[in-house]
Amino acid sequence: MGRKRPALGSPQIISHLRLNKPSRVGASPLGMFLYHPALLLLLEFQTGMSIKIDLGNQVRQTVLPQWKPLLPLFEAVMNSFQAIKDAKLPKNIPGRIIIEIERQNELFKDESASIESFKITDNGIGLDDDNFDSFNTAFSRRKVAAGGKGLGRFTWLKAFEGAEIESIFRDTDGSLLSRSYVFSEAYNLDTAGLPKKLDNGIVGTTVRLFKLKKAYRDKVPRSVEAIIQKLIEHFILVFLEPDCPTVTLIDDGKKHVINDIFENDYKATASAHTFEIGEHKFSLHGFRLPTSRTTKHKLVYAADQRGVISDKLEDYMPNLSARLEDEDEKPFFYLAIVQSSYLSQHVNIGRTDFDFSVADDADLEFDSEEKRDLIPRADIRSKALEFIEKDLASIIETINTAKLERIRRYVHQEAPQYRVLMRNADKFINTLPPSPSRTQIEAALHRELHHRETELKREGSRIIREAEKIDDYEEYHKRFTQFLDEYNELGMSALAQYVGHRKIIVEFLERAIQLPDSEKAKYPLEEVVHKLVFPMHSTSADIPYNEQNLWMIDERLTYHSFIASDKQLRTLEMIKSKSALRGDIVIFDEKILFADTNPELHPINSITTIEFKRPGRDDYTDTDNPLAQSFKLIDEIRSGEFQIRGRPVSLANTNVPASIYCICDLTPTFRRVLKVQDAFVTPDNQGYYGFHRGFNAYYEIIDYTKMLRDAKNRNRIFFEKLNLVNNH
Repeated sequence: MGRKRPALGSPQIISHLRLNKPSRVGASPLGMFLYHPALLLLLEFQTGMSIKIDLGNQVRQTVLPQWKPLLPLFEAVMNSFQAIKDAKLPKNIPGRIIIEIERQNELFKDESASIESFKITDNGIGLDDDNFDSFNTAFSRRKVAAGGKGLGRFTWLKAFEGAEIESIFRDTDGSLLSRSYVFSEAYNLDTAGLPKKLDNGIVGTTVRLFKLKKAYRDKVPRSVEAIIQKLIEHFILVFLEPDCPTVTLIDDGKKHVINDIFENDYKATASAHTFEIGEHKFSLHGFRLPTSRTTKHKLVYAADQRGVISDKLEDYMPNLSARLEDEDEKPFFYLAIVQSSYLSQHVNIGRTDFDFSVADDADLEFDSEEKRDLIPRADIRSKALEFIEKDLASIIETINTAKLERIRRYVHQEAPQYRVLMRNADKFINTLPPSPSRTQIEAALHRELHHRETELKREGSRIIREAEKIDDYEEYHKRFTQFLDEYNELGMSALAQYVGHRKIIVEFLERAIQLPDSEKAKYPLEEVVHKLVFPMHSTSADIPYNEQNLWMIDERLTYHSFIASDKQLRTLEMIKSKSALRGDIVIFDEKILFADTNPELHPINSITTIEFKRPGRDDYTDTDNPLAQSFKLIDEIRSGEFQIRGRPVSLANTNVPASIYCICDLTPTFRRVLKVQDAFVTPDNQGYYGFHRGFNAYYEIIDYTKMLRDAKNRNRIFFEKLNLVNNH
């Protein structure tokens, strides 16, 4: 029985490019015809002749990257999947594909010998006349609906010397026929594959890809585990289908049922998601693979149920630079597969990349509507990463918790300048690998600090200029608070920004304490100044350094170990106390802990308290005044226990230095209290100071006017250097 030849002008003829050697159209236009098949089809249709192609030249022009050495095997296996689907087997006859590995004979083997050939056997429909005619047709459209390009068999000859093909099929009358031929560059269309009658046999096809060429043989993985992993990764979406044929890999006599491996190691942990980019829908499947199956976390882009290209996830998610552990502490690697009809439409003819890759070039000027509509691979990746992060959220959280503790320890012990970054560690924690080195931590923190400083410089000048123009006190305060909350986390790294910030604060203090126009109006409450110096209900662990404006009172106060603002003593972790007393600001200096002396004798080096009172207040008594309140607070602190290395230690030392600052207006009632205390008046008559022997405490009383004037004087030289002083 001969091959069936479609009628001239039929849809089949229009789609056919006949293969043979030598070419009847000449060598010079061949490349053009190969890559513009419509020209060949038109020529064949118009002349009625059978256009033949130089097979050797076709193979030479076939693209098969050396990093895709198993693609010919995948093409053969996909043919088997499709043949089984076309066979429409009864339910009691399962589809089956057997892949046999043939290795080189080597006298001495330290590891698996290199692979020389693959044999693929299936019980599909076989090479009947239609399928054989399609085999002999370049750019065949027979499998277009299934994503076929009509060129897969050319990759066989690109990587192998040839393919031995044996197939049994049924003719239209139900009789058995067989074909047997060798497909190589010497393939002769006119004599190869002539069918023969059979009395009995099993329908199906065997393709033996023999003599793998050295350029690809050296790239093919030798371990059977790696080949199994590559097969599953490439056909993972086929294996997900309920009617997937049974695929068995045989190597050195050992059988590996790939479907069982997929069920146990892949499908059991699979997740599924969908997303859209523009009008195109995408699906994403995630798998947790045992470490024996792979060594990298990957995102695979698939077309027509076959993997095409992949990204290493560690390049975009540093937490995935090493294997992960699940909730049962079992190690795994993560594999994600993204697919879409959009990907299938844009896969290149060699199935090695996508034609939308040009869309990733931001500098490329598109010259057509079609190119402008392309979706960059980066956009697809970005969407996929969102769902990958969700799939691994609990595991990444565990990694980040341990990582964060490591970073905190580094910042506390070696790099306190980065302490303010810890408040928003979530912004950079994912940029570090799971077990970062000291160098990696330093680099990440420095990079984050620089990034935030850059943002601050961009916005800082504008905010300062606008804030200076505000006349309304409430609006000024609102804008200032917004400035601190949004832009002052790191403070001003540049002198101009820092001094500009100080100038705003000084001006704000001046507005806060000056007498309003209306005599009936009250001064702003002391909370306004308090918040300006240090935010209330917080500690130094919560507030960035440059929001701690203690320099307004005394520059020396900027050096401290811990600050508590408007917090009850019993709420502080470092001190064990039952006292409900709270100081406006309490400062502890623990630097003695780093000395060679016994820390249990002196768990703190000094205590400083700051009390604010409303400007203009004039109802103080001997027992109700900020100095008396501060003495009582110092006593309560000294009677408490401090936590040293997690253990309570009684202070038991009333000689620990204590300093007190009272910020208020020196009204007549308070001057009388200070006279009783035998306090010394400052030469400008706007402050008092003294030392109370009973409480063993030094104190300073500072009038708001003096506080403002001294702050201006200390910073005036900087304001002048930056032209920030009003001369009118």
